[in-house]
Amino acid sequence: MKNHYRYFALLLVLALLAPFFTLKSATVDELKKNIDERTRQIKELEKEIAAYQNALEGQQGVSQSLNGEIKKLETQIKRLNADIRLTQTEIQKTELVIEDLSGEIRSKEQNITEDSTALGELIRAIHESDENSLLEIMLTEGSISNFFDNVDTFETVSNGIKEKIISLQEHKKTLEGERDNRETEQKSLQNLKRDLSGKKSAQESVNSTKKQLLSDSKNQETRFQELVKSREAERQLIQRELEDIENELRRFVDPSSLPPKHAGLFGWPVESPYVTQQFGFTDFSTSPQGVRIYKNKGHNGVDFRAALGTPIFAAADGVVKDFGNTDPICPGGSYGRWVVLDHGNNLLSLYGHLSSVAVTRGGQVKKGDRIAYSGATGNVTGPHLHFMVYAANTYRFVKSNYCGMIPAGGYLDPNDYLPSL
Repeated sequence: MKNHYRYFALLLVLALLAPFFTLKSATVDELKKNIDERTRQIKELEKEIAAYQNALEGQQGVSQSLNGEIKKLETQIKRLNADIRLTQTEIQKTELVIEDLSGEIRSKEQNITEDSTALGELIRAIHESDENSLLEIMLTEGSISNFFDNVDTFETVSNGIKEKIISLQEHKKTLEGERDNRETEQKSLQNLKRDLSGKKSAQESVNSTKKQLLSDSKNQETRFQELVKSREAERQLIQRELEDIENELRRFVDPSSLPPKHAGLFGWPVESPYVTQQFGFTDFSTSPQGVRIYKNKGHNGVDFRAALGTPIFAAADGVVKDFGNTDPICPGGSYGRWVVLDHGNNLLSLYGHLSSVAVTRGGQVKKGDRIAYSGATGNVTGPHLHFMVYAANTYRFVKSNYCGMIPAGGYLDPNDYLPSL
């Protein structure tokens, strides 16, 4: 019985000290290889998109012609095609990363189970050994050397318990981190899938614009130039009407009812913000073209660079108050597709020139939520986001004489609430 006990104790010690060797499976190697390949593809697609973006920026300053507009639309379509492929590849990579993390989590859970089982056996062995006094053990051992062998075994087991506890704590900490990482990747996957839908909507919008342009112009340059003049005249009428409405509504802005000016009360409505036109009197608004558009009234919002299909974020918590699209009635005449959020503090925010809206009227949104995707709808020279802030008590959804129902209100300087650049 004595030898059986010692043999059992030694087996426990060996089990305790033996590292858990696991062969790296071909499946794990293949996952890592596939993730690396998707990373390489993403870098290549980003280069392709950058080339298309450079081409689009080069086409911006070219004088309007039917051929030029068609080329610009075709370049936008090519860029969106590449952007869609990029997002699809990012989705594939994220799914592989989640699969890899899930494997790591299963491995850590197995390690924790093994450590817990081994720890229980070791504690049980120590408890059983404690039932015999040192004198009893010495008397049953037959020799002093056997006695000290047993004492050494107990000490080894005791040290092993400490090591196993440390190992268990480390495995649990790693497991928590990997679970957090997987949750982050799963959220990223959901957003990527939404972005893919938004980019496809933007692609449909550009294809529709191209088709409509060819139909309206009958593929004739003279007809196209007539359309340009006609729409420019209509834009000026709409702009003048909107300015008159907004000037009237601005009289009802009560500064004391507004939140104190505070940079950072709002978050950025786009990632990596780049302002292309500020609020008020800007270089563009005071240029000959700007004077024709703004009639010396200045710019009523802030414009951000935003390629077609770029995610647009809620600047603050709020409720979706209104959304709409002016293009079906007055193509290129106003905000195009737009959405307005009510932030509950007498501030509203408007997001204009969108390709699609990803929220519903009355829906709750949190700061940073995806609410829409950028476009080139309405009165634009290229894709961007037009961001405005209204005093909520002045906001109206009014009927235009030229453009159906349009949003209007006493607008404020968004820089009073946006983060500092």
